[in-house]
Amino acid sequence: MPGLDHVNVVVSDMARSLDFYTTLLDLTVVMDRRLSGDWFEQVTGQPGAVARCVILDAPGGGCRIELLQFQPGGARPDHRQPPTAMGLRHLALRVDDLDHRLKLLAQRFNQEVSPVQVPQDIVKSGKRMCYIRDPDGILVELCEYGAHRPEFC
Repeated sequence: MPGLDHVNVVVSDMARSLDFYTTLLDLTVVMDRRLSGDWFEQVTGQPGAVARCVILDAPGGGCRIELLQFQPGGARPDHRQPPTAMGLRHLALRVDDLDHRLKLLAQRFNQEVSPVQVPQDIVKSGKRMCYIRDPDGILVELCEYGAHRPEFC
């Protein structure tokens, strides 16, 4: 597999989500457009589907995040399921300075979170991490490794 292309997050309020992801993670907008038409109805399975699509990219590239807000309103599922629920549970994002991100999270987004140290018999190179919630309650893992490429035991 050549690599992970992007992760899609359906949001209820694009402005609020853009503020969260760009401020907290230094992501930049590389595309912002309306999606509609036969192809979009076909891929979503929703007649009349229309959405605003914003693609965010990290400095230096890598896996992008696609924010999608269906219009008008769209469904608002409850993403506050526990980390132990079945299915795709969280988006894990690697950061260089976890303490800085958590300070920003507390100041701008009113979330107080303490990171944990993953035991070195699991991640030999060292890993600190925590779970946070985006504005729609989607579980996001922020992680910082002791080396650029994690070594697992």
